[in-house]
Amino acid sequence: MAVRFRTQRDVNALLDKQNKRRRALAVSCSVALVVGLGLLFWAVNIFIAEKEEASFLVYQPEEDPGPKMAQKKEMASNVRPAQPKIDIIAADSTADVSFVMDVEIDVDGLSMDYDLTDGLAGGDGLGEGMGEGGGSGMGSGKKTENAFEGRFWDFKKSSGGSGSKLKSERGDRSTSSKDAEVLALISRFYNNGWNITPFTPYYESKTRLYTSCFYMPNCRDGEACAAYDPNGKMGLAPARWVALYRAKVQAPKSGRFRFFGIADSNMAVRFNGKNVLSCGIHDLPRNISRGGNVLMNPSCLDGKDVVAYEACNEWNKNMGGFVSGEPFEVKAGEWYEMQVLVTEIGGGYFGFCLLIDDMNEEIVKATEDGKPLLQLFRTSFIAPNADEIYAGVKETNKDESMMTRPPYDEDSMVWPAKPLKVGSKAK
Repeated sequence: MAVRFRTQRDVNALLDKQNKRRRALAVSCSVALVVGLGLLFWAVNIFIAEKEEASFLVYQPEEDPGPKMAQKKEMASNVRPAQPKIDIIAADSTADVSFVMDVEIDVDGLSMDYDLTDGLAGGDGLGEGMGEGGGSGMGSGKKTENAFEGRFWDFKKSSGGSGSKLKSERGDRSTSSKDAEVLALISRFYNNGWNITPFTPYYESKTRLYTSCFYMPNCRDGEACAAYDPNGKMGLAPARWVALYRAKVQAPKSGRFRFFGIADSNMAVRFNGKNVLSCGIHDLPRNISRGGNVLMNPSCLDGKDVVAYEACNEWNKNMGGFVSGEPFEVKAGEWYEMQVLVTEIGGGYFGFCLLIDDMNEEIVKATEDGKPLLQLFRTSFIAPNADEIYAGVKETNKDESMMTRPPYDEDSMVWPAKPLKVGSKAK
């Protein structure tokens, strides 16, 4: 047997080598442990934490109580209810109002978006005021898209500007015969498709006016001439003239309607190619003069409904009141051509107002004395005021008994409009 002996130096070297191996092994184990713990922590976050449902802090707004509803007023059983009130910005004055506001109106399923910038422009009254606003009276010289376009013919002047065969001074013996000729001319126009050819031999104003409603309290008829001749350069004069307005209007709802009108001398309406209203002192359909007073020939009111408002007594005593026109039907959202004629034949006072009756409703609002409060026919949210119009007129007699203030439902529907030119320009 062989025995091997080592020195102390060899023993120490061997121990150092073994210690180094142990230290290296310990470091490796430590590193492996750290890596293992890191992998374990990563796995826990990826595979376990993802399975937990996310939790969010949700804001719960307070319940909106909605607009306050006004209690419905009790009405008389023989009148029809008013249209639901629409919260809108209304003008207390017919002075110019101009702002842009997009409004969406949903009426019986019909949604309409349109700009109210032009629609809420109101006139300052008549004369010069009528040329800068666009709403009541004869209209405004400011062109607006949501309005009727109006043209004006003076039958006392020829198309070239000289005196015509219909010229005569008031008080002349030939005045009555000239008035009869003018009535026959307008009657022919009314009964033959509203063709402007009969008007072309006479003088047409170079001014175009635009209106969103037909509301003119009782005034001197020189105000109409001032509106279409604001600078007085055309020499338009009172008596024996006609103004014609035309547009396409959009029905705000489906149903059956009819116009109610009053006028001195006359007003007529053609809707969708049919004559639906003729009112005033003379009988346009039959070319009959009533001598300045409808009640002198009451047969013209046979078969028509009449509403006489106390605020229009001056008109009532000559024409009986607002008279109904022929019913017509429309479909919501569809467009219809419409023309309105107003005229003063004999001269002196004149005025007009066009209301509309929604025949689909069983109840409407009523005045204090129980008369049905009809809607104002309008193409914008304009709300004309008779007192403000009177404040702007030039020639009207300020006698209170001569003034008229036609009432109307302030919640009247709006019939959006597109102006149309009335035929070709007279040459």
